[in-house]
Amino acid sequence: MDFSNVEKVVNKIKNLGTFEDLSYYTLHLGVPLWRIFGGQWKGIPYYLLTICEEVEEILHQSDITTEDILLYLANSDQYFFVCRNLLAANKGKSLNESEILDILSFQTRLPQEVMINRESLVCAIVSYTLDTNRFNNWDFRLIGPREKFQYEITDYKLTRLKEFELCPEGLIYDDKNYLYNRFINREKLGNFDTMPAVFKVLSDNIPLDKADFYLRLDERLSVPLINAQISYKQFSEKFRGLEFNFSGTQLEKIKNIVVHGNLETFDKLLMVIKKDYDTELNEEFWHVELEELPYMENKFQDTVCVTFIHGKYYPNLKVFKHMDFIKNQYPYDQYCKKYQDMSNNDIKIDFYTTKECHYKIWCVENIDISEETWYKVANLSLGPIYKKLFDEIIENTHLAD
Repeated sequence: MDFSNVEKVVNKIKNLGTFEDLSYYTLHLGVPLWRIFGGQWKGIPYYLLTICEEVEEILHQSDITTEDILLYLANSDQYFFVCRNLLAANKGKSLNESEILDILSFQTRLPQEVMINRESLVCAIVSYTLDTNRFNNWDFRLIGPREKFQYEITDYKLTRLKEFELCPEGLIYDDKNYLYNRFINREKLGNFDTMPAVFKVLSDNIPLDKADFYLRLDERLSVPLINAQISYKQFSEKFRGLEFNFSGTQLEKIKNIVVHGNLETFDKLLMVIKKDYDTELNEEFWHVELEELPYMENKFQDTVCVTFIHGKYYPNLKVFKHMDFIKNQYPYDQYCKKYQDMSNNDIKIDFYTTKECHYKIWCVENIDISEETWYKVANLSLGPIYKKLFDEIIENTHLAD
């Protein structure tokens, strides 16, 4: 298919006067823009409003169709996922997974009855252009002249701050949210910390409100606080759920879900903890489940096979009495819904496969298994990426070392 007209539009977007500074901002977000489309559409983010208005005019003057845009974007694995969501959420003809796949793989034409939200479509092509043309010119002699400062600065372009709040991905100052400069390491000491490790150490040992604290405040990295998607949200996308600490865990519900993800590979580790009762021992126990959820790029495969580890933990006894190792197999379309972790999906992230595809490999039971032994066996059974995610989930337990 000839996509030359769509590519012309993409080039026009790249040549807009607002593009370079916006590319600089979105790179500092730390997450790709395609993730905007991972849940229910909430409208165009504030920082993309101006360029989306400009691109709407460009599209209005072009002769490309909605189908052209969808098929062009779907050539990218990440934006195949975006286009799938746009089609699934359309307000016209309802489409099942098979019909969506046929459209995006050039097997059938886009039905005229399909009605895709216009602003989400415009935002998709803008986001694609920014994600595939990320800012990458770090020559300070070029960056410096483009920086914008509103407040008094030193010779080194630092502003003295008072009455500010440090957050995981940026700081709040003067009713604005500033993203941290990319040269500030945003790694945290603990998953539940609310600021980067470097500022956590400073804050724990120095009363910053009494010190002269300076920061480079480039206005290009700021948005009004009222319009900001504060970084706590981005933080929770990496790690959400309760803090697991064996018998010290505070279970709020019968079923409790923890999701931890790698923001570079987009792989996730799912932990599900469910309360139950052993009538023979007259003891409460918890089903503790770990499941690897890899990010899948092969959209044409039929099934997905993942590692699943299950244990029965007795919090009053502080031991496990059952542990098994399993491979779960899911149909590809069901797995994609499970992975997406969207509350409005008919398939949620804790969706179970059928008994036939719940393929048990080994099991140990009716014996006391220490917390440490369970941890070691579970850790050894997980893939490299998931080992790290698992360690981060239990980092505040007595096994952290």
